[in-house]
Amino acid sequence: MTLFFCFLPFLTKSTFFAFSLGGLFLTCFSYFVLLFYYQAKKPEQLIQLRDSFLRSCRQALSTSHGAGEDHLSLADALAKLAAYLQDFELNVYQTPKFLQSLSARLAVRFYGEDVYKMKLLLLQAAIDEHLKQIRMAPTDLEVHASLAGAYIALAKVYQEKEEEGKFRMSSRLAIEEFRILSHYAPNDPWVHEQLAIGYRDLGMPEEEMKEVETLCKLRSQDKETLFRLGTLYFKQGMNAKGLQIYENLQKANFQKAETLISSYGSVDSIVS
Repeated sequence: MTLFFCFLPFLTKSTFFAFSLGGLFLTCFSYFVLLFYYQAKKPEQLIQLRDSFLRSCRQALSTSHGAGEDHLSLADALAKLAAYLQDFELNVYQTPKFLQSLSARLAVRFYGEDVYKMKLLLLQAAIDEHLKQIRMAPTDLEVHASLAGAYIALAKVYQEKEEEGKFRMSSRLAIEEFRILSHYAPNDPWVHEQLAIGYRDLGMPEEEMKEVETLCKLRSQDKETLFRLGTLYFKQGMNAKGLQIYENLQKANFQKAETLISSYGSVDSIVS
């Protein structure tokens, strides 16, 4: 080392450049090695975080219920945490208003993928808990309805990331749960209410409309449901049916009748 510094003045510029370049490559190499290491470790850390949350929930359930774990309660807790994480990364940085746009982009860049993966892990665990409960009580309609909701939540997460194939698969599984509900309780208004909500969340207005039509038959005196159906008719451009419902509500002195007619022509324009 002493000899190196003694001969330092005699080193050429090209030698200095070589040392500098070598140092740069070494720094970059070290950075990427560490980056790949932490990226490889990150999925494992997210799984550990989810499992830690599950353990806490199980402990709370066993303490409060004094019995074995309740799969449906665990699934509900997992789904609620996944919902809480919606756009969570946008609130990581607390910055002045004029910097919020920049900080939001940076937060999405640095944390968006991690939040996305965490939501998937939570929802997949919620689905697993539902399936465990269904194996214990195969015809429990409440569990099937809740499972359909979990599949819908998963489909929405995939839709945000434009994962079309996975979105369709999750949607198909949700619809299959809807069919189970309809098969076991075709005349139960609660079932058709869950179906209507589920189809709405999946962006399937025609299917939602059919379920609300069924609800109107089962609850013929329910003006709120009739109002809801009229709104759907107008949104789908079925103005004749919508007007018939408007007249019926007007004759019944239903307060929201005038609100309904304001939906006339609300169908999406076919002109781009």
